[in-house]
Amino acid sequence: MKKKLKFLFPLNAQFFANIGFTAEENNEPVKDALSDDPLMKQILEATSAIALLAIKKNLANTPLTEVDRRIYYEAIDARARADFSTWCIEEAAKQEQEEKENKPSIGFAASNTVHTDSLEPKFSVIMDSSEESKEVCISKVVPITDSSGKSTGWYKSVVSKVDSVNGNLCIYPKSVYSQALDALKKSGFPYTGENPHPRSYRSKNGKVQFDSVLENQAVVFRDAYIDNDSNVIAEWKPMDTPKGRIIQAMLDEGKPIGFSNRMTGSTVEKTVNGRQVKVARSLDIRVWDPVLNPAEEAAFSLPEPIVDSAMEQILDSLSKEDKKMNFLDMTLEELRVWKKANSGHADMALCDAAIATKEKEQALTDELELLRKEKEERARQEEAERKKKEAIQTLTDAVAALPYDQKVKDGLLQKGSVITDAAEVDSFIQREREFVDSLVIDQRLGALGVPNAGRAAIIEPSVQVGAEGQPWKPIVDNLQAAMDDVIRSKTGAIPDPELRKANLAIMDRALKQMERENNQEFKKYVQSLTDSAAAINDGAITDSAVSTTGDFAQAAIISNALMTQAWQDLNFLQLVMAEGFGGTTYKVPVEILSTDLYSQDDLVVGELDGIPTEGATTSLLEFGAEWIKRGTVVTKEAMVEMQSGPFRYDVLARNLANLPMRFQRYLDQRFSLEMLHVADEYQAKVVSNEAVAETEIEAADSSNVPFGSNAAFVVKLLCGQAAGSYNPKLVPTIVRPRIRPFIDPAGQRQSTVANNIIAKQGSKTLTRGTWDPVTGQIKNGDYAVDFEKGKVYFTADSGVDTTNRPTISYSYATNISFFDLSVPNGVEPSKYFNRLLERFDYEKAYMGSAPRYVTPDFAIGSLNAMVNLKISELFYKWASPEGTRLLQGRMWFADRNGLNLGEINAPWAAGDSRILLGKINATRFGVGSPMQIEGPEPYYDANGKLTSAKQYYATEQISIATPLVTDKNGIVYNPPYRTIKFV
Repeated sequence: MKKKLKFLFPLNAQFFANIGFTAEENNEPVKDALSDDPLMKQILEATSAIALLAIKKNLANTPLTEVDRRIYYEAIDARARADFSTWCIEEAAKQEQEEKENKPSIGFAASNTVHTDSLEPKFSVIMDSSEESKEVCISKVVPITDSSGKSTGWYKSVVSKVDSVNGNLCIYPKSVYSQALDALKKSGFPYTGENPHPRSYRSKNGKVQFDSVLENQAVVFRDAYIDNDSNVIAEWKPMDTPKGRIIQAMLDEGKPIGFSNRMTGSTVEKTVNGRQVKVARSLDIRVWDPVLNPAEEAAFSLPEPIVDSAMEQILDSLSKEDKKMNFLDMTLEELRVWKKANSGHADMALCDAAIATKEKEQALTDELELLRKEKEERARQEEAERKKKEAIQTLTDAVAALPYDQKVKDGLLQKGSVITDAAEVDSFIQREREFVDSLVIDQRLGALGVPNAGRAAIIEPSVQVGAEGQPWKPIVDNLQAAMDDVIRSKTGAIPDPELRKANLAIMDRALKQMERENNQEFKKYVQSLTDSAAAINDGAITDSAVSTTGDFAQAAIISNALMTQAWQDLNFLQLVMAEGFGGTTYKVPVEILSTDLYSQDDLVVGELDGIPTEGATTSLLEFGAEWIKRGTVVTKEAMVEMQSGPFRYDVLARNLANLPMRFQRYLDQRFSLEMLHVADEYQAKVVSNEAVAETEIEAADSSNVPFGSNAAFVVKLLCGQAAGSYNPKLVPTIVRPRIRPFIDPAGQRQSTVANNIIAKQGSKTLTRGTWDPVTGQIKNGDYAVDFEKGKVYFTADSGVDTTNRPTISYSYATNISFFDLSVPNGVEPSKYFNRLLERFDYEKAYMGSAPRYVTPDFAIGSLNAMVNLKISELFYKWASPEGTRLLQGRMWFADRNGLNLGEINAPWAAGDSRILLGKINATRFGVGSPMQIEGPEPYYDANGKLTSAKQYYATEQISIATPLVTDKNGIVYNPPYRTIKFV
């Protein structure tokens, strides 16, 4: 027997007259009549304010007249007044939520049980961040384990349900959902789940698209299916991204993870069990998006299953409706495709009418968009003209107030005519006043007979660079000397004075450029140096290195020392163009050419003939700036030592010396990898779905992998060779994948994953990890690639073996010259390796000839790679000291005909197998901020307990890129790098 409701306020049944209820003296018939309506029944039987609020939110997405919707809203608020003593359900739900704050949130802890009938999926509808209503399914997360019971990192969850009325009053028929699911599985699950759910929009062609955001990528999928209980179950795992790591943390803590369908399709309205519901007629499933902390438990409900007989009627009705086309629901592109495929159809006249209507709509939309753009451009031009006029007036007023003669003022007005914003006038006037005043002072000192030798050197009017202008310089020198001693005691390395001299000159130029361009980070840095120098007296520091609060009192000076220490020993710095930049991106001009740069055009033009124009467009290519960071820990004892007495150089240096060493090694690796990337990508060959032949796969053993390797099978990539006739001496380098920005022919900035590598076992896409050639370990994946040897290593868990062979898509380099290191019998090695010297001549001539036209300046390899060169008979003639070397430092050991030879004693991607030839300054090194020391932060031990030590961080904003001249087809002109590969 149902519990009789007692209302604190009388219900006015006239509110419900529109849906068949009448007012009577007896309340019982009114209650029964209300219970007959499914929606009103939900309102009457809801047991909590949160549940009532969820029903109210559902009503916003239910097809109702506004009058009916207001009736249901009034009934919900009447419940709020009667049962919860509040005037609206929102207030009641808020109070109920406050009462539950101390209760644990609902969570679905990972279970080792794999029975899907215990998942008990629940559904609700929530508003996501894009203000769109999305159905959410939440269920128990089940980890997937291997045969030994160990977690694989994959999970399974219920993500949707078919043949049921879900929380958004929608039915997904199993036959419709299955067809869409099969298509998704066939495509290999190309999309990743995001959080939050991406915003949807309709593109110009009428198709629904989703506005994905890179930093929101969270989970990947590998399989999905429908079980016997009509649950849609997906297998997924968190990605190693910020959002993916949050999901993994929530799984570990047993917090709720929900999933929402990201899909498009068409629906029709049907009456099912007395309710109007939407039945999916076609679906296009993209992916399922995870939802974190999806909603309150009471807002979720079990889906209402549809009996088989009812589903048969629904499907039969859909089948009949499909025969009658609804052209107005189709996009213009879909209409044209249908018309082409259904010539002579009885409904062709309706299709033509729909096409005409859609074309008019599209034309109107295009016209409105054009008018909008024209309006925005006019507004932009008017605003620019207004600001320019205001800037000129402000400049005129400021110059008029200066105490100079009219000629100087006229010159200042002419120089400042390029200013477009009045906000820039003050800094311009200040800078020019300092410049003019310095000239006046210089003239007056000369008139008084003061010699130039006695004056401070002035480069920028406001910055003196003599000893008086840099009082922090002695402290930086002493700290660097102490760091050199620490490094020498650890590595035995002796600094190269010539290399340091060249590198420090490059650093000075980059910093001065940042100063000239008014870089805000550089201005803060210089101001901090000036403030820190206040504690310096005649080259000695009067304050402690560490203040009483534990922070570095002279942080700016220490930052300057760290940056200088890191830059001065860079091996590759002389090979790149270092320059400063401001903002979040590094902008480099790049050309797009419409015709061959080196065509044999005749430039002689007749007197009345038209002058041909060059098809070249210069655009700014933006490269994302990166913050490189590294930390160090300073113990309490060391801090006390540095606080006692004068500046303790040795104590501070021992704590900080590792930071510049880390930065120096990282930057050298990034420079060399960028150059190798560009060399390998030029005219690389793309191989799609190469089926691994039986002759090109073998089990891993001590002959092909290091001892203790976790590789089970080794695959040799053919790289254009024929299966069965694999020649290991002709295997080029596999091109490394990376995200590469570019500008399309329309001048728009784009980015793409270049040279992607995809390995599949059947329909399953395997996860690529990294290969450690020393230990033979495949890390964080099913397989890994040895790019230099052209081999792919698979784990046992990947499912790959000699029977179940994979298919692999990749790119291989063609911009390579092979050199065989095998010395023929009877030939002296010193004579044989003369050919390597000759190869340098040939490669230099090849790169400098058509169609490349880039003469290399340097050739560099590892110590082992360059040994082959040094043992040749002609080496000493090659290394003749005659002439002037372009590059400085001991690593550059020889030069001939302008080609500098160098050897690097540090890890780099090419290892000992290749020598890189290239052009100096082809690669750019953008510096967005000087290196800075920051801190202190608390330091915790391995158990998470606070210690007395402090953490400090060194940070620097950089961007490393190689802008290339391309034509409209993306073909690169003047490739700056090429490699010689040893076989």
